[in-house]
Amino acid sequence: MTKKLPFILVAIIVASIFLNPFVPLTVKQIIYACSLTLKSVVLFFLPFIIFGLLFKTFVKLADHAASVILLIFGCLCASNFINTFVTHYIGALLYHIDLNFGEVPTNDNALQPYFLFILPNFIKNEFALFGGIASGLLMAFYNKTFAIKLAHNIDIFTKKLFSFISIIIPLFIAGFVIKCASDGILVSIIKSYSQILLIFISYATIYTLLFYFIVNKCVFQNFLNCLKNMFPALITALSTISSVVTMPITIMCVEKNVKDKELASSVISSTVNIHLLGDCLSIPLLAYALLKHYGMPEPSLSSYFIFTIFFVIAKFSVAAVPAGGIIIMAPILEKYLGFTPEMSTLIISIYVIFDPFVTGFNVMGNGALAKLIDNLSAKFTKNDRVEP
Repeated sequence: MTKKLPFILVAIIVASIFLNPFVPLTVKQIIYACSLTLKSVVLFFLPFIIFGLLFKTFVKLADHAASVILLIFGCLCASNFINTFVTHYIGALLYHIDLNFGEVPTNDNALQPYFLFILPNFIKNEFALFGGIASGLLMAFYNKTFAIKLAHNIDIFTKKLFSFISIIIPLFIAGFVIKCASDGILVSIIKSYSQILLIFISYATIYTLLFYFIVNKCVFQNFLNCLKNMFPALITALSTISSVVTMPITIMCVEKNVKDKELASSVISSTVNIHLLGDCLSIPLLAYALLKHYGMPEPSLSSYFIFTIFFVIAKFSVAAVPAGGIIIMAPILEKYLGFTPEMSTLIISIYVIFDPFVTGFNVMGNGALAKLIDNLSAKFTKNDRVEP
């Protein structure tokens, strides 16, 4: 299924866009409603997936779990800091370029779902994350044999959930593509924000490719294979606009690029809402552009350094919703870069339009981080590992 998934997703996206003018409004509303329902199903099962993946991983890594945890979160914080701080220099260049954002697009006739069926989320992802880690460690310490057997059964259940989600993802994507086409969001991006969008995509693409080239130890063939394996996750992220919903596909893609699959799945599930490469690159760029647009002074290196520290800390509280990253960061922008409430409203509006691309780079960044940690973990773990 994963081998055919990129072609299926591209076909669905192209068909949804070109057939949109010929599809009756009621049919569009029903398809969009089905997509929202499927999204709620995926989000309902995600805590169980996160718990299962982390439980299995930390049962196996119980003997050296502390070092693994330090490795994951050390690399996470370092990556977020470097990604954000380096963007200062690109933002400084952007500050001296004349840009025209135009008006923030509004759409009073946005496509509405025909019905709404949302499953409740009884368990928060963060509870599942820490619960999986704690349960795996405690169970392994108390009864290692039973813990391994239980982890095996949980692994079987998790794989079945993955298979189910991989089947419904294409159906889920179709509704959101139809909504974007109906609402004219793509047209708004091209007309109003083509300059800044092009700069962001160009910068983020170069940065991401360099990240992947480095984590593949500058071996060009491995670099290409790694990108190829991540393509289904990228397409899914661009369509769903959610790193969390894309997570099962991301894990399946990342497992092809790493030696320690259990560790990689643990990295993705524990950092999916925290390691946000797209946010680290896009939000500072938009901030500099708006500072220029409103005639405000360019931030000094020292003030941006302080902003970066709080920016990284705030990543640990980002909401798992579309545009959650910028909503959490708005107070940080106001306090440390001098944003006004009007500027915060504008950057949120622009970010919503950028969100599909930002999410795509977030997912690609997660894949690169997992590869990096997989490379470094050889110094902390002694598991038998096979080259991908």
